[in-house]
Amino acid sequence: MIQMDLEQRQSSRFLRPFLVTGNEDESFSAPFDGFDVNLTGLSFWVEEADFFLPEQQISLRIKNTETDEVYCLESVEVVHQRAEGDRFLCGCHIVQVTSAQLLSHHRTVMTDEKTALVSMADSKLSEFDFIEDNSSLSTDQADFQEASMALNLAVSQLKSSRNWGHILLQDIQDTIDSAQGTQVDVEALKQVLNRFSEYYDHMSDTTIALGMLAKLLAHTPEQPEDKSSWKTLISDFETRFLTEQQQIAYDFMHQGMSADEALKMAEEYINRL
Repeated sequence: MIQMDLEQRQSSRFLRPFLVTGNEDESFSAPFDGFDVNLTGLSFWVEEADFFLPEQQISLRIKNTETDEVYCLESVEVVHQRAEGDRFLCGCHIVQVTSAQLLSHHRTVMTDEKTALVSMADSKLSEFDFIEDNSSLSTDQADFQEASMALNLAVSQLKSSRNWGHILLQDIQDTIDSAQGTQVDVEALKQVLNRFSEYYDHMSDTTIALGMLAKLLAHTPEQPEDKSSWKTLISDFETRFLTEQQQIAYDFMHQGMSADEALKMAEEYINRL
């Protein structure tokens, strides 16, 4: 079970027509009117403040009234309730989802290209994560081949970046050694530490992005319509979270190159631009 950091789940919110009810109410006999959504949450109207309480964990059933698609969100946390006239706006964060739930909620949010561009601009990696339990694996061998390429690229990237990491660590050691018996140059040490911090953050983010891409590919749904929507989700993810070098290298790997060759060729290609 993967718990998502609520503070990191803050993509843009959009008004959408949808209904919300308890997970057991399959017929939507007494639904609440939805207000807005983003990739990580939703808000809806309730008549009484004590229907739900902040920090309460609830399970919801959602109906997209534009498409009539119905899906469940089994782990949602109530974040706040705000009085608006004689109603209360109940704001919630989605704590965890399966791959199918992520896809359905993605379709509710991403109704057009403009929305996708706005939402993806400030989205976080964590918004595309999902729990493996109850998330079906792909039945297409090609999806696993693609996932394998993404993982191979991640390994090659880590190997190629080790030298840069060693250089930064040596800079830190040299700065410390040069200060022995004298006053420490605090500013110089801060600069070296900042460079190492930037290197670490960059390597962590880019490696996690490739791992997440592999996970998304491995859980590609089987039904043609869902598969097409999932591929769109993956394309949005690649554009937002893979670096230019990663995207080009990944394309080169589809042409038969190894991950090491693809990274080298991608770097040379970018340097020629």
